[in-house]
Amino acid sequence: MTTSQPRPPRKVLVDFGSPEPAPRRLRLLCIAHAGAGAAPFGPWSGLVPDWISVVGVRLPGRESRLRENVLTSMEDVARHIADQLAGHTGPVALFGHCFGGPVAFRVGQLLENARECDVVRLITASAPVPGRVPAGRLTHELSSDDLYASLVAAGAMSDGPNGRSIFELTEHAIRADFQAFETWSAQDFGRIRAPILTVNGEDDRVLGGDSSDEWASLTEGRFTSRSTPGGHFLLGDGTPALVDIIVRQLADDHAGR
Repeated sequence: MTTSQPRPPRKVLVDFGSPEPAPRRLRLLCIAHAGAGAAPFGPWSGLVPDWISVVGVRLPGRESRLRENVLTSMEDVARHIADQLAGHTGPVALFGHCFGGPVAFRVGQLLENARECDVVRLITASAPVPGRVPAGRLTHELSSDDLYASLVAAGAMSDGPNGRSIFELTEHAIRADFQAFETWSAQDFGRIRAPILTVNGEDDRVLGGDSSDEWASLTEGRFTSRSTPGGHFLLGDGTPALVDIIVRQLADDHAGR
């Protein structure tokens, strides 16, 4: 009688650059919006200079980890990611799009507290402020139809058969990510030591125009805000402009070190 062996855990971090970055190479750790995995960041490796290694985050419940149990606690999500960088001593910049912004913030704090790697910058795009949940019914409690409609309105889903199919495949991960954000309070965690850059779309109707400045209170370092053409969802056609802003900021940081 044969016994089945447990499957090895799927990769959390997907390196789209060199599989073994040089010690002085900057690791750009990228966390996507609710329900998404590492795939949106695959094209980034062709848009950044050689001294930046793009690393995408793949949480449970998406892509090759589709059958794994999702995480519904922000602390569990952040620690799941930070644990993967244990022993990494090189410089790290964190990027988060939408839901990924608050996650990147908490990951940065955990990495700073561990004092193993050098967190040089936190960059967010179209990201809500940690702990700021709009009044009214919580998104993770919406019906499937209402949740899908809200994602279409934000530009995160297409309104058609393909979009609906993708939504049905990823709904559990999307809902889990919203739950993690909407049930988390960042008030007890203080600030991050790394400087923060926020990037918002000029036509973002989801966050409004005042969200970026609230991020300024969450860093002990310098705060910078930029805008770029586009709406709330910046990982589509707006990717080249967004990556250009990120690379310019990281180059300035590198020159000033």
